[in-house]
Amino acid sequence: MSDAVSVAIERGTPVTVRDALGEKLRRIALSPPKRGEDFPIVLVCRPEEWEAARAEGREPEGVPWPREDVWAVDGVPA
Repeated sequence: MSDAVSVAIERGTPVTVRDALGEKLRRIALSPPKRGEDFPIVLVCRPEEWEAARAEGREPEGVPWPREDVWAVDGVPA
C-alpha cells in the first residue's frame, strides 16, 4: 500500500507537469481536469505568472497540459 495521498487538482493547486522530453516542471493549476478537444487537459501556468497576475488583478495566462502528465505536488496522479 502506498503512503501517497490523492489530492484533487483545482484552481490554485501546485502541480508537477511532465514535458515532452520527460522533464518535470512546477506549475499552478488554473482549472480542474476537463475535456480537451482530443483528450483530458488541465490548464496550468508558471508560478511567476500566477503571482504576477494576482498582484496585477488579472487572470493568469496559461496553457493546456495533457491530464496524464499532471500531478498534484502533494499527491499522486489523479
